[in-house]
Amino acid sequence: MISVIIPILNEAKILEKTLSQLQPELKNHELIIVDGGSTDASISIAEKYGKVVKSERGRAKQLNAGAAAATGDILIFLHADVWLEPGAFTAVETALSSGYVGGGFLQKIDDRNILYRMIEIAADIRGKYLKVFYGDSGIFVSRNDFQSIGGFPDVPIMEEVGFSKELRTLGKTKMVKPRIHISARRWEANGIVRTTTKNWLITFLYFLGFSLERLAKLYRNTR
Repeated sequence: MISVIIPILNEAKILEKTLSQLQPELKNHELIIVDGGSTDASISIAEKYGKVVKSERGRAKQLNAGAAAATGDILIFLHADVWLEPGAFTAVETALSSGYVGGGFLQKIDDRNILYRMIEIAADIRGKYLKVFYGDSGIFVSRNDFQSIGGFPDVPIMEEVGFSKELRTLGKTKMVKPRIHISARRWEANGIVRTTTKNWLITFLYFLGFSLERLAKLYRNTR
């Protein structure tokens, strides 16, 4: 069984759409939605599609709480504004059975703007060659390897990058296809260039060794 884990916080505007689009791929697999204290209709929407787990606020805390509640042999971590094309689960199973320890999905941002094609290419290169996976690429891993890593580091930002670093110590990772589809809402809200520049800057500063607390503050101030 595969367990899909999605952290949420006040995602009512988009959650119905993404969870309904995810349903054909789920079939008999498990969906766990981890709520970090929503005050909108997120929980009532989530309950229609899967098991709802409540957790302290914070993406790392929510992801780890979802993994603790999961019963699947394979874990797939997704954001609330993404969905997977048909065949994605089969591709994950094939990758893990072929000896890869985990990875992510090739991206498709749901908008026609040419700038998004460039963002997709950059994200796919990051995953393929730098072996760094953000949550919007999805992250898959076996339960056993997740537990051996110790889960996501409980940090204020970049928890998925930290997890990627630990995952690479276990073996090879892989970007798989079918693609993960991502809502363009974040870029639409703050501007494509501004949002992308901010993300790249924070990642660059992270690898230069800036403190995670300072990066988290920068992220909040530029949203």
